[in-house]
Amino acid sequence: MAILTHQSSLQNLTQYTPMRCDTHFITNMSKAAKSFFDHKDISWVSLGSVLEDVRNGVNLGTSLYAMDETTNLYISVSQIKEHGLIEKNQSYLSDDVRSVTGFFELVPGMLLITRSGTIGVALSTDNPSFEFDEYSYIPSGFVITAKIKNGISANMIASYLNLFPVQSYLVAMAAGACQKNLAQPAINALPIPESILDNSTHIQSLFDKYRAEADKIIQDIKTNEIKLTKLKQESANTIIEILSSSS
Repeated sequence: MAILTHQSSLQNLTQYTPMRCDTHFITNMSKAAKSFFDHKDISWVSLGSVLEDVRNGVNLGTSLYAMDETTNLYISVSQIKEHGLIEKNQSYLSDDVRSVTGFFELVPGMLLITRSGTIGVALSTDNPSFEFDEYSYIPSGFVITAKIKNGISANMIASYLNLFPVQSYLVAMAAGACQKNLAQPAINALPIPESILDNSTHIQSLFDKYRAEADKIIQDIKTNEIKLTKLKQESANTIIEILSSSS
């Protein structure tokens, strides 16, 4: 077979995405491929085929932070957990935020994905932890947001993204020398079984069963955290009493 040469061959090569072969990529992608994505009997499609208006959240300066609690909640990646939105380190925003260029707020039926810090954690805004009647939710710049095409369950897609092999895939696709970041093209290109997009009732029931069991475990953890906080305070009080009496 003859070898064809072109003067513009170098320019043609720049059209292709470079192949990654770093340790971070290989380690995480091998976890995903060997356990999940190498099943050829599954009909795969790209997640981007059912996503709309994929974009990052809003980067805001501290001048827009409110000194007191408001109904404008600024959502960080540390608050997004697969079981729901948590109140940890909640930042509140003033109403001036609505005049910022690029401002938008979350609505029901959206998909949230953390792109830095804790990479690849997904949450649907249909989760009961969102109270849209009471609050406005503004995603931070380290959160990828997307709307879902009609007829597709945001809860189902979020549950799929939180599976271990899928998260390994997303972690593998994150790039950066120090702090890894997940880019929107990686989300759009993510393979997803076509049957999940068809809202399979069997798969949905499995996800529902998992969430029900997970909620019980999470509640037990919260109960034990309260006990731990109480024990820590009691220990501190006892130590202070001992130190005071010995002085």
